[in-house]
Amino acid sequence: MLRHVARVLQENSRDADSPARYGGEELSLILPHTDLEGAHAIAERIRTAVDGLRVARADGHGVLRITASLGVTPSMDGNKDALIAEADAALYEAKRSDKNRTVSAVARAANASGAG
Repeated sequence: MLRHVARVLQENSRDADSPARYGGEELSLILPHTDLEGAHAIAERIRTAVDGLRVARADGHGVLRITASLGVTPSMDGNKDALIAEADAALYEAKRSDKNRTVSAVARAANASGAG
């Protein structure tokens, strides 16, 4: 399953992007020169492509569906640790809510403050 999702990530990456396995079942995609709106759009395209995957079961009985929860954040100051923490928090917000969705760190902050 991870290989299929990684292929989707690779297919939706530009030459300047850096897709990688971050750990376990988590993948990351660094999008240089991309604002939050553009990154969210790319993440949604990836999420939709993953949602469309149908993988044949190893036992030959049917297919498996895959969904993805994604967290998106901008890098304002280049602080790698803060970037990872914000993306991770947005990811877990997506997992806690309906799953199979993309959450931006900015939207997450607005929801936490009660605005929107």
